[in-house]
Amino acid sequence: MNKKICFENKEERKMNYDEIARSILENVGGNENIISIMSCFTRVRIEVKEKDKVNEDMIKKLDGVKGATFFNNTYQIIFGGKCNDVYDALAKIVTIKEEQIPVKQNEKFGWRTVFDYITGSIQPIIPVLIGCGLIQGILALMSYIEIDATTYGYQLINAAGTAGYYFLPILLGFSAAKKLGVNPYIGATLGGILVYPTVIELAGQGATASFYGLPVKLVTYSSTMTPILLTMPIVYWVEKFAKKISPTLLKSVLIPAITIIVSLPIMVVVTAPIAQVISEVLGQGIQYIYSHFAILGGLIIGATCPYFVLTGIHQATAIPIVLNELATVGYSVVFPILGFGNAAVAGSALGVALKTKNKSLRSEAFSSTIIGAIGITEPALYGVLLPTKKSLIAPGIMSGICGALSLTFVVKAMGLGLCGLGGIPLFLGETFFIWCILMVVAYLGAAAITYFIGFDDIPE
Repeated sequence: MNKKICFENKEERKMNYDEIARSILENVGGNENIISIMSCFTRVRIEVKEKDKVNEDMIKKLDGVKGATFFNNTYQIIFGGKCNDVYDALAKIVTIKEEQIPVKQNEKFGWRTVFDYITGSIQPIIPVLIGCGLIQGILALMSYIEIDATTYGYQLINAAGTAGYYFLPILLGFSAAKKLGVNPYIGATLGGILVYPTVIELAGQGATASFYGLPVKLVTYSSTMTPILLTMPIVYWVEKFAKKISPTLLKSVLIPAITIIVSLPIMVVVTAPIAQVISEVLGQGIQYIYSHFAILGGLIIGATCPYFVLTGIHQATAIPIVLNELATVGYSVVFPILGFGNAAVAGSALGVALKTKNKSLRSEAFSSTIIGAIGITEPALYGVLLPTKKSLIAPGIMSGICGALSLTFVVKAMGLGLCGLGGIPLFLGETFFIWCILMVVAYLGAAAITYFIGFDDIPE
């Protein structure tokens, strides 16, 4: 009985975000242990120097915390819809010194380090890309009412929808540089070079050119992600070298100049072309999978994607793949499958809500299933499915089935947005009806499986 009363009071009383922020700061080791903080729709992400200084038990007991997990040295605290309020309060009291940011020299290199770099670079710009994707969806809806696409107003809206993707190298250059501890404006400048109008015009002519004797493959790098991501680690070492050789009085001028001029030929001759080849191979590989192994490929992607969110690696794996698809072929076949995963998670939460005897859990599950269907699944995953354990089975089953059918029918998304009903405009097109059917199947199927096989209910 006491447990129920505490649970209900916790939800009913107004959360004190300032108090929560102070508790978080204290229990992650204070300002001196923080490298960076970020937020997304449902998570506050805190990159720390030393994981041992984080008091996870205390943080998980704070008001509004639905779960918390480490990914590499980034501690992810799930708050659901209250995330941005907590982040705003935390940002007011967190003080990050520049010398705290650079990459750790004694950290062992591995896949987790790579994922952490990719995730940390992409995460800050995801909200902008989703916003641009929704604007593109609005334009798609406007096309159905035959609006005049030649007007200045329409062209401005169109620019707003495409700018985030077109200038992706600039956004990622800034973000990746900041993640690595490089001057972010150097990263943005190098990204800007890739989409500089004259460079784009020359690339449009095809063939090859030379950079003072060095062969350069002319490629249009607008909307690309991998070239600048592959380049920035090189820039990190170049800037470090520039800092050593630059006289103290001229450091502010020479460091960016040396870094840019040395990194430029490496980027255009080596890293950018290699990255472009990687992107093309990845794009062709995905097309090959859904052309020859649609059922198996869709089953594997679908069955695993609902659980990516639990660790946060979806932003280092699925999102880059989707962005690469959009840049190379203009649509994504992976993004719809992610939506089926979200629908299945939301459906499983519905199954819990319909069967649980715990009134507080039922209320949590009903609210989670609604926001999960829209495209945000952390509240359902951490607040409902993880505590009830067996309810985690259904999302993998239904997402796998719908993923296989999705690749078989080549269901397409035309942009990146909310991965669920909130992104409906992105799926308008020849496969929209199939997408709708599969979303319903994933949702209701997961709800039915969870309801009938049961789960570990939480007693009141």
